[in-house]
Amino acid sequence: AAVLAALLLAALPTGTSGLSLAASASPVEKVVKLLEDLKTRMETDEKTEQQTYDKYACWCETTTQKKAQAIETAKTELRSLGQDILSLKGKVATLASEIEQGTTDIAANEEEQEEVTAIRSKENGAYMAESSEMKQAIAALAKALTVLRGATSE
Repeated sequence: AAVLAALLLAALPTGTSGLSLAASASPVEKVVKLLEDLKTRMETDEKTEQQTYDKYACWCETTTQKKAQAIETAKTELRSLGQDILSLKGKVATLASEIEQGTTDIAANEEEQEEVTAIRSKENGAYMAESSEMKQAIAALAKALTVLRGATSE
């Protein structure tokens, strides 16, 4: 296009002014003028489109980097959470076992406590009976001593 424009300009008669060119422009001169205008418009459009493309390319790069970083962060977090889940599952199993053992121990202790309480109740009943007997025996001995002292002192 630049070569064609240069050839067309070379073919123009020299010494013509811009005003007389427009008034008495030949078809070749009009084509040259149209081509020059077209070239100017295309260069302007190219600059505008290049700026738009550059902005879009920059946005794409930035967004791609952000998304890649977000993906890597999410992968790392998934691995970490997976490890946490496994660790917590182990703790749950351990604690469930401990709870089961504690429940068994409590049941055994309550059963043993009932047995011991029954034994102590029997022993207490026996003690109370013996204690009552002993108190009666002591009271009888005290009366006998009083009677014997009274008999020996006369």
